[in-house]
Amino acid sequence: MTTNGHLPHACSIWRAICGRSATEEAMPPLLEPIAQLSRLRGTLRSRKRVIFAEGHDLRVLRAIQCIIEEQSAIPIVVGHEKDIHKRIAEANIGLRAGHDLEVVEPSDEFEFSDQWLAYSSAQQWKWRIPNLPLFIRDSRNTASAARIVDGSRADCVICGASGEFSWHFIQLKEILASLQRRTAGTLHVLSAGERLLCLSDVVIESVANPSQLAEIAVAAAQYVSAIGARPRIALCLDRCGKDILSLGDKLHAAAQIVKTMAADVDVDGPVALRDAIGAIGGSGRAQRTSTRYNVLVFSRTGIAATVRDVLRSNSDWSEVGPFLLGAANRAHIVTPEISSEALVDMASFAGRCLDEFNSSVG
Repeated sequence: MTTNGHLPHACSIWRAICGRSATEEAMPPLLEPIAQLSRLRGTLRSRKRVIFAEGHDLRVLRAIQCIIEEQSAIPIVVGHEKDIHKRIAEANIGLRAGHDLEVVEPSDEFEFSDQWLAYSSAQQWKWRIPNLPLFIRDSRNTASAARIVDGSRADCVICGASGEFSWHFIQLKEILASLQRRTAGTLHVLSAGERLLCLSDVVIESVANPSQLAEIAVAAAQYVSAIGARPRIALCLDRCGKDILSLGDKLHAAAQIVKTMAADVDVDGPVALRDAIGAIGGSGRAQRTSTRYNVLVFSRTGIAATVRDVLRSNSDWSEVGPFLLGAANRAHIVTPEISSEALVDMASFAGRCLDEFNSSVG
């Protein structure tokens, strides 16, 4: 569905990358898959069932209102129906719980196991829990949503609008088989003007080995290819000192594995972080540089988010994500800072086979 000849609101972030209308005859490569996504939204049979774990969150409810208007997905929320009714009424949101969206109550059947997993994980990882009832609620809601996806009653779960990443990840990994088989990672998709920059890292307990880094790099490339850009990957040196030589060897080995897994992907490693990102102009706006990389992969958990925070604090980058790699596009953990607009963007991709977007990555 289009409005005034432009792509729908949910594609605004991608439209900002290109700065052009989807109706222009000379459509740049980046817009072609997004235009395809727009067409998919108008086809009822292609709509995916997306379940939001934080059904009580006003940003989620406002995003669902937009999703319903655009018919881009079939929304489901986890929460207590009377509480969601109250939130909708107080915020004057044009939704009818139980009619416009399905509401799933957290399952009493799994209450003990969910609470036990939450408590034991908190003790094992020595998490500081400032609000225990909130922690239990978020953990239970994510677990309930993940079971619905695992039982094929929904195509994807989106969680993380409240709480910590690790709280949600523990629940998802316990329930979703894909996360038990594959290396998990995150992918932050940033845009500024006409520039696209994607930041990815691994989510593991120990130091990533070359095979795990290669797996994350290829998974990130699939998402980047799905939004219409040719992935050009830099496996980044994200530390210095005595470990730099061993890390460099590891990144070089990972680059060779990527070339074996996906021969069409451009990948280099090791690459210094400064060289990979390129220059950021003094005005705080992203500048064109000679660097050709649009996907930066880091070997340590949390580095991608740190680099994202630094970039966004000094320039005008916009973000969609983070996407959770390794979950077969069946689960994503967003951040508590996410906007309603970004949730709409996430729901557009959630649950779909990336081949729908003519991915060039095998």
